[in-house]
Amino acid sequence: MNREDARQEIRRRVRITDYLEKSKGGLYCCPFCGSGHGTHKTGAVKYYPDTNTICCFGACEKKSYDIFDVYANKYGADYNTALQMLAGEIGIEIDPYRPEGAADQRGAMPGKPAQAPQSDFKQQDDKNTMRQQEAPERGAQERTEGKADYTEYYKVCRERINSPEAASYLSARGISVNTAAAYWIGFDPAADLANAPGGQGENKFPCPRIIIPTTTGHYIGRSISPDTERPFQKMNVKGGSPGIFNRRALYAQDVREVFITEGAFDALSVIEAGAAAVALNSTSNADTLIKQIQQKKTAAILIISLDNDESGSSATQTLIDGFKLLNQPHIVANISGKYKDPNEALTKDREGFIETIRKLQSQTAARPDNVSAYIDNIMQRDIDRMRGAEERKTGFERLDEMSGGLYPGLYVIAATSSLGKTTFSHQIADNLAIAGNEVLFFSMEQSRLELVTKSIARITAQEDISKAVTSLSVRKGYFPDNVRAAISKYKSGVADRLSIIEGNFNCNISFIGEYVRKYIKKNQCKPIIVIDYLQILQPAEDNKHMTTKETVDSTVTELKRISREHDITVFIISSVNRANYLTPIDFESLKESGGIEYTADVIWGLQLQCLNEPLFSEANKIKEKRLRIRQEKAAEPRKIELLCLKNRYGVANYSCGFDYYPKYDLFVQTTPGEFNPYYGENPFEETEPVKKAGRKL
Repeated sequence: MNREDARQEIRRRVRITDYLEKSKGGLYCCPFCGSGHGTHKTGAVKYYPDTNTICCFGACEKKSYDIFDVYANKYGADYNTALQMLAGEIGIEIDPYRPEGAADQRGAMPGKPAQAPQSDFKQQDDKNTMRQQEAPERGAQERTEGKADYTEYYKVCRERINSPEAASYLSARGISVNTAAAYWIGFDPAADLANAPGGQGENKFPCPRIIIPTTTGHYIGRSISPDTERPFQKMNVKGGSPGIFNRRALYAQDVREVFITEGAFDALSVIEAGAAAVALNSTSNADTLIKQIQQKKTAAILIISLDNDESGSSATQTLIDGFKLLNQPHIVANISGKYKDPNEALTKDREGFIETIRKLQSQTAARPDNVSAYIDNIMQRDIDRMRGAEERKTGFERLDEMSGGLYPGLYVIAATSSLGKTTFSHQIADNLAIAGNEVLFFSMEQSRLELVTKSIARITAQEDISKAVTSLSVRKGYFPDNVRAAISKYKSGVADRLSIIEGNFNCNISFIGEYVRKYIKKNQCKPIIVIDYLQILQPAEDNKHMTTKETVDSTVTELKRISREHDITVFIISSVNRANYLTPIDFESLKESGGIEYTADVIWGLQLQCLNEPLFSEANKIKEKRLRIRQEKAAEPRKIELLCLKNRYGVANYSCGFDYYPKYDLFVQTTPGEFNPYYGENPFEETEPVKKAGRKL
């Protein structure tokens, strides 16, 4: 993609607010002047969603910034580096940057060959990889064009780590000079990251800084001066990308477990306690670590121990999802206790912190899946996750009351044709989006136009069914005032959080799995997935030799794996056996649909309420039964019953009644007292029939 098209695509797809810190009043903290970090936490940055830009009304004096400005500032990159990195974030390839008049963007200054950054740097003074060059003086680092290599600069800084001011700072952070030097931590009494080698910055912030190398081409400078303003206390060198600190520990032969922390000082704190550790250097680097493990798996057990804050929690979940996919042994452990991060825990309670590290090492080394360790370190997180499921609702009050919410797992909605299983699932998807959930609806059969117009028709019926407009009329261009109002309501309440992916007849489970993974990565959220429907979904390329039943079995198993891998709710719509069209729905109805009854977590079956009538318990009378079903299908509304056949999360013996208006693609909930449930006794009290509409848009 050419660079200008890439710029526009990035501006459209990457939200600038993902890289901002929230403050009071719906505003944001300014990443440039620091407004919003004060005592009152009152930000001065306003976000403009139409242009995906921000404007600072604080010290920046109404200056506007776009995503490239914010990203470059956050990661210490120049504009072209920011463009390249953001393009990678959304998975697009762009044409290389070629400065005007340059024969090759990889060119270097005459007599100074540019060095490509290595993936890491050596601890030992290896003359084969550390070329002897003239050492820069007191932080007056020279510029180079192209790719930078700061190896010589690191060596000079490391020699200064014994200076009194550096040693004093390290001591206050609980880190010995020997530990710091062993991991190439250095000191520059006048570091100026804006004008470091390869940097393009104009502003200068020279001050004494601890130099933390992450790769040969990138380092972090942390100011040790109390007078340094907050935005400039911790800076990335311009023109580079932070790597994983101490990445070598992942592959050391004598290391059995490695702690994963956020910052280099957190990793050094764990190292001070006698264990091995790496640091992400940024929570956004979680994917970088996952890619590293994917390229080269480690034999160590990884102990995820990020900061006790919102960004740390989000990055922890990203790592968990990635490690599950890679089958990488790992656990989650709060080694910081009541403190914000491991370094604070070390400085405030050194003995307690060291004991925590040793205990975890003992637990994980021999028994990584030990239940006691699970109870201590992981169980509360799983409990919190289950509690969060109670907030996800279908929008149908009685169904939500009986089901207890939507949990991470595989949900199957099964029915014969013409009972509205697609409409029912689609209405739930709309309700979930209204409630603030991201929803991905994979449609193998119906187009995006059909589904969107169904939603619009549904809204007109919910507002006033006597004036409702059918979806077919909307598709033909009929736009009276109530349709226009419904479109506006749908767009504001649903459309921003609902994605409809037309799979047609070429969509397979591999495509869905990859789409979901990319969506979660790019949007940093856990969407609810709806797939319509199972029997049309094509097999993966390597499974095309399978029978239909084997294909369905494989698909259901893979969908269950996706739900567990990402900890998300997945709905799959399924047809039932033709032989069961005249009988109440049960597990027998699903026998031709593979191992659904064993694999699914929840199974809901839709059927006509007339199947509870005595006629359908009698032998034969096929003609009478078919006539009765035709009568019910012709009724307006159709009387539909939802039966729960399986519920791994609670009571499975429940049913709910609905009126289905196919003309307007609308399900309206009714109390179950209007009919006799097929499964056992009615679990609800007898009340007068009262209709309850599904959640209005």
